[in-house]
Amino acid sequence: MLAALSFLSSLPVGRGVELSERDLRRGAALFPVVGGAIGALVALVAWGSAHVLPAFAAAVLGVATGVAATAALHLDGLGDVADGIGASLGGGDPAEAMRDPRLGTFGIAAIALDIVLKVSLLSALVVTGFPWPIVAAGALSRLAPVAMAWRFPYAGGGTGTWTRGIRSGVVVIAAVVAISISIPSAGVATVWMAVAIGAASGLVGWWSIRRLGGITGDGFGAAIELGETLAIAVAVAVR
Repeated sequence: MLAALSFLSSLPVGRGVELSERDLRRGAALFPVVGGAIGALVALVAWGSAHVLPAFAAAVLGVATGVAATAALHLDGLGDVADGIGASLGGGDPAEAMRDPRLGTFGIAAIALDIVLKVSLLSALVVTGFPWPIVAAGALSRLAPVAMAWRFPYAGGGTGTWTRGIRSGVVVIAAVVAISISIPSAGVATVWMAVAIGAASGLVGWWSIRRLGGITGDGFGAAIELGETLAIAVAVAVR
């Protein structure tokens, strides 16, 4: 659990112990728990703020809380993948563009549009009560990197070696955990939310294999961020 928290959030946990790649590989089954907790925090801040602020302002605070809780890691991945796509469309090297710490036009546009869409969707949810679908989206989207690590070869470096040896059993456990959190939170919308996240993950994975030779940490982050936002959009659409 400490490995999952330290990997997916900015919470100061696990710093007093030595966490190995094996710990993270085993902790992957608990990624949806961390995602659900972050989603609950976002929902709570937005819902509480909506009692004293306009819905849109409350949603901004909620989304900002999520960005802070994740140290903007998923947004960074989305921006880097968008820059890589932009480079490949222009005939450039996507890997080089993704390594550049400066965001390009595609990256800025992707992050801006993602945040604006997420804020608008959250503001639509808080006016009707507690935004439970945010909890479900958080849990389901964190299943994406586990499934992707199982199905796609890893082409990045750093801590990504945890993806080696991911077994189907870990994916199944993570899926059960994600569904157990999302069904009470979003009901039957869980099915369509999962489809949206699966589609986003599949597209990111397909592009990564085609252009980079495999998935990277940025790909994981992009799949989480894009999948979460699309899942919330689906939840709002099918209410």
